[in-house]
Amino acid sequence: MNIVPTIRPIISDRIFRFLPPTEPATELRFRNRDFYGVLVASTRREEERHRLELQQRKDGLVAKTRLIGSDDRGDDAGGYEGTPKPKMHFKGTKIGEGVPIILVPSAFQTLITIYNVKEFLEDGVFVPSDVKVKAMRGAPKPDCVTVQKKLSRDRVVAAYEVRDKPSAFKPDDWERVVAVFVLGKEWQFKDWPFKDHVEIFNKIIGFYVRFEDDSVESAKIVKQWNVKIISISKNKRHQDRAAALEVWDRLEDFMRSRAHS
Repeated sequence: MNIVPTIRPIISDRIFRFLPPTEPATELRFRNRDFYGVLVASTRREEERHRLELQQRKDGLVAKTRLIGSDDRGDDAGGYEGTPKPKMHFKGTKIGEGVPIILVPSAFQTLITIYNVKEFLEDGVFVPSDVKVKAMRGAPKPDCVTVQKKLSRDRVVAAYEVRDKPSAFKPDDWERVVAVFVLGKEWQFKDWPFKDHVEIFNKIIGFYVRFEDDSVESAKIVKQWNVKIISISKNKRHQDRAAALEVWDRLEDFMRSRAHS
């Protein structure tokens, strides 16, 4: 069967120039390569690539619609799926526009650090910082960790940045700070842009996480500040979830009160 008339409009003249003059053009072969087969395979790959690109654009549009949402009521994205999807809500309030910031101490003397804050707040599980550091196997400490509230059935998922280097903050960064895990030491607040503890804990909610069987003396200084003391067990990890939820509840109450003030 002569297939040259069928595929000649598709195959460029450049391909035909490679054909030896002594070889029959009807076979379209060069060094055992079937150019028609190559053309078909290439066309199929191009069609598949185009199909995947269209699917990715569709998936991206659906994901973006779910993420942003049509309003603050958490409506599902056009009924695309029957299961409600959580909607990310980056809270920009009068505290400062942008993703809110939670500060944690950089010292290991505190229970909550940038190493284990994500597991504690997102999963409701306390993992000692030294255990997390060993698991990182020499990886550098992160400058920023993003945490989301996943411990409730709320469809609005609040996102927060967690940092431990306030000395590198710009004025705009300080306006986004909404919470701090305190170490219980005065030097933690050195060079902060506030005049005293009263101003700090009026503008920022403070948390002090301690083991429930620690001595009262360990929280003596903290009790003089307007901070929330959160107690966790040294061994009963199933109680961590309640402690993490208490942090979230108090933080969200604080955010609502500041937004309406």
